Amino acid sequence: MKILILGSEGFIGSNAVRYFRELGYDVYGGDIILKQEGKYFLINPELPEFSSIFIKEKFDVCINATGAANVQLSFEYPSLDFSLNTANVFAILEAIRKHNASCRFINLSSAAVYGNPASLPVTETSALNPLSPYGFHKLYSEFICREFHQMFSIETISLRIFSAYGEGLKKQLFWDLQKKILNSQDGVVSMFGTGMETRDFIYINDLLKAIHLIILKSKFYGQAVNIASGIETTIKNAVETFVKVSSCDFEVQFLGAAKVGDPVNWKADISILSEIGFFPDFSLEQGLINYYKWVTEKKLP
Repeated sequence: MKILILGSEGFIGSNAVRYFRELGYDVYGGDIILKQEGKYFLINPELPEFSSIFIKEKFDVCINATGAANVQLSFEYPSLDFSLNTANVFAILEAIRKHNASCRFINLSSAAVYGNPASLPVTETSALNPLSPYGFHKLYSEFICREFHQMFSIETISLRIFSAYGEGLKKQLFWDLQKKILNSQDGVVSMFGTGMETRDFIYINDLLKAIHLIILKSKFYGQAVNIASGIETTIKNAVETFVKVSSCDFEVQFLGAAKVGDPVNWKADISILSEIGFFPDFSLEQGLINYYKWVTEKKLP
């Protein structure tokens, strides 16, 4: 099987290249980073163009891991966020439609499309009420995937990824926590929120396992599927788990103020994913052991 991973230098994309190559697949990458490597396409960030990729090579699967994943910045730069998370999806699918119509397309969407759900766990049929431009733009990308399937018979699927973490992630909760620990002068670390907010964390290798199962066993008809562990964890518990893994001695204070665009509680219903054989292999603690080893090797300032 020949797989193209666009956004191959980012957190999910770079891990996907590693994961699928280790499984023996013929993997190509594409991103805006200039590097000398075979089976790699350089994408112009100012004028992204995808047709030449699908003219030159034909793929069985395209995983779209491009885009921005920063809720707060989407408020400051909504046009850029739209371009990266929505317009590029259309451009990629149009290139597939014209030049490689048999290529199945996996769109990495986000749980941000749900906003603050009225009840938990969140199912794929729950109301979609984004709290940020980022969430809206991810939702628009899902509509585009449905459009290309319904109008042009391109096989597409959108994966609503919840709180993914793991080696290579240089932002969000655990990265920020490690930076604050290293920069703390008094052994106290301040965090947003109350600590009782909840997330559904999924470790990167479990996420990639889910994508692999999607490729092998799912039909692609423009639908969306939750990608998560199905386990609800409070931020306080996640922080305490990180403290345990790191063996650091510090006090965490929650400031009470939430970040704009952040949901309060998340827990995914992963019944659809479970039906094709998915179950998480990594607990939060197991995943954080691996992440902490990686993040300490980065020698953060």
